[in-house]
Amino acid sequence: MGDPVIYIKAEQSVYENNPVIHIGDIASVYCQNGKVEEKVRRIVVYEFEEKEKEGRIFLSILYLVKKIAQEIPEGEIRNVGEPDMAVYYKAPDLAHSIWKQRIKILLICATCFFGAGITVMGYNNDVDISKVFSQLYRAFLGKKPKGTTFVELFYSIGLSVGIFLFFNHTPGKRVTNEPTPIQVQMRLYEQNVNQTFLLGASRKGEELDVDQ
Repeated sequence: MGDPVIYIKAEQSVYENNPVIHIGDIASVYCQNGKVEEKVRRIVVYEFEEKEKEGRIFLSILYLVKKIAQEIPEGEIRNVGEPDMAVYYKAPDLAHSIWKQRIKILLICATCFFGAGITVMGYNNDVDISKVFSQLYRAFLGKKPKGTTFVELFYSIGLSVGIFLFFNHTPGKRVTNEPTPIQVQMRLYEQNVNQTFLLGASRKGEELDVDQ
């Protein structure tokens, strides 16, 4: 047989709870030779100290190539993923704090709910929506409205339906299978954060590379 061809595919960022980081934990590995593939997966690339509760490291894909070449010098390594990656570590006792996660989710939901409500009220006040509704009522029915009318009712219903459709969610299910605008923005934010960390680590020499 010829030299084994080893394919590795790393994502831009990975989250781990195990302090000992193996190649198989942070990258996909494929080789026709199953024994070689398993050996590559078990190669240790970094180990966080036991006292560390959380941390992060930045790796060049060449660092993984170097580690593999040291263990399997006859192998041909091909990268089909990211050239650099960030590995975020959080100790298991922190990662499984479900009640903390729930409190954070509740705080975020409350902030979004009241923030959106104040924004809508501020907009309605700026454009004098009550006057607009009064003019619409008079234009269609030819008389001045007395109190709350069907215009306000339709506006409230339309606003609620519009929010559900825009954010691609109704209670209990999605409207379509496409990602929601919030998910898209969160992924873009995550990519920007990772790229900022990786660029900063590379310039400061904090990234694990072949020369380390």
